[in-house]
Amino acid sequence: MYFGEVWHLALEAHRAADEDTLRRVYGFAHWCFQQPEQFLTNAIMVSFYEHVFDDWDLRDDVAHRLPPEVVVKVRPLWEWRMTTERLAEVDDLFADLGPPGRNAV
Repeated sequence: MYFGEVWHLALEAHRAADEDTLRRVYGFAHWCFQQPEQFLTNAIMVSFYEHVFDDWDLRDDVAHRLPPEVVVKVRPLWEWRMTTERLAEVDDLFADLGPPGRNAV
């Protein structure tokens, strides 16, 4: 439940163009993702990263904030939630970002 609230905080920050909060929220999410305990990784995957494209209008801003290793791991979850057309557009967004490492957290 907590990580769902973290996503809502990110959503509000996206809408307000609050770069400081966005940097901190995505940084925290990535830190959770990198922890050796699977509990935090799984929780942030299903309660945050799985939902990052729920507000479709924010897709461009969201895509450049996702590290490549997160995208690889969360993409199967997006397959369950998105239409084929939207998933193809998300894939195109990541292709347009260029080589791994260009994505910012």
